Amino acid sequence: MNLVRIFPTVLRATGAIAILGTAALVLWRGMSLLGLLIVGLSIPAAWVRIDLEPMGYVTLAPLMIFTGLLLTDTSVPLFVAGISPVVGGLISGQLHWDRSLEETGGEVIAVLAGLLLASQVGGVEFLALGNSGWIAGFAIVTVAYITVRYILSAVGARVLQGVGFVTYSIAAGKAIAANLTLLALLAVGMSYLASAYGRSGYFILALAAIAVVEAYQPYKLLSDQRAVLFASLAMVAHAIDLKDAYTGRHARDASEIAVRIARALRLPEPEVRKIKLAGMLHDIGKTGVSGKIIRKPSRLDPEEMALMRRHPVIGAEIMQPVELLSDASDIVRHHHEHFDGSGYPDGLRGEQIPIGSRAVLVADAFNAMTTDRPYRKARSKAEALEVLKKHAGTQFDPLVVEALEGVIHLVP
Repeated sequence: MNLVRIFPTVLRATGAIAILGTAALVLWRGMSLLGLLIVGLSIPAAWVRIDLEPMGYVTLAPLMIFTGLLLTDTSVPLFVAGISPVVGGLISGQLHWDRSLEETGGEVIAVLAGLLLASQVGGVEFLALGNSGWIAGFAIVTVAYITVRYILSAVGARVLQGVGFVTYSIAAGKAIAANLTLLALLAVGMSYLASAYGRSGYFILALAAIAVVEAYQPYKLLSDQRAVLFASLAMVAHAIDLKDAYTGRHARDASEIAVRIARALRLPEPEVRKIKLAGMLHDIGKTGVSGKIIRKPSRLDPEEMALMRRHPVIGAEIMQPVELLSDASDIVRHHHEHFDGSGYPDGLRGEQIPIGSRAVLVADAFNAMTTDRPYRKARSKAEALEVLKKHAGTQFDPLVVEALEGVIHLVP
């Protein structure tokens, strides 16, 4: 069993144990009215989920974890950490048990790491707001929590997506750390308000939490819209694939491979997003080519070949007027250019070809070779890689082929 399987399996097992363990802890120790309020507020907080690229997410559940650390005993923040990913999935209607258990495992590990470190320094009892030294204690737990969350996310991105630590830090890692720091500061303010007004403070705490949820909602909507966009493009890609003799997943699979290649090349995330779009839509121009030509079982004649070679140009022309797709249109136009200049439509060579086009070409060819077709059986990944290496420097960019070789173990 390799790290690709071990890492998520460990997190899922930890998450499952954490859910049962935190529930048992709460049943054993009971929960105050304030604790129940914090758990209740974690429901809308967990609903606010913002997915980040290349891997990671932000929710407002840590706001209630930090608040629980300051106002209650340790069972409340542990319980919130144990249930918030599952609750968030349930109320959003997008519960994926594997992902939720992995996130639960990560959240609980991060909270436990902070509590264990605090206990070694001065005891977790000095975390309560107003106690002598609470600032130092809370700072220790917060830094430990953020550090562990970042490490787990970065390791996951490296193991599962092939993303380097520096690349991850510049993109999702920075956003995660900044948001968790902000939520910790907001929790201090909310906790002060809640403790300053007695039972009335409970109402103030609820209002403050809802206000933070409302402030983050636009970012959630943007994240949701991005997910809808890619789901819509996946449907378009599937429709295009059905016109050809492919399996129906060619465009999506080729896009995923191209993204892994791009991240192995350590390209910036804006370029990776363009490559993802281009990979999904690289064959959209085939909608302008006769189905008889596309599905012809025998060799195309010169006139038919000329029409087929128009599909990258047609695809770019379809994408160019659409603001969200225009940046990726050049990648689509040139995804059949060859490294030695023998490709089409413009006969570009070497570095003249956009790096995204070179990545999509390799991903397209690799996926085509490793997929069953009506006229032949699929090749193994090793066999397909050897073919790519054989034509590196002529048809394919050698650096791109080398990048694929480095992440080939991540390709299903």
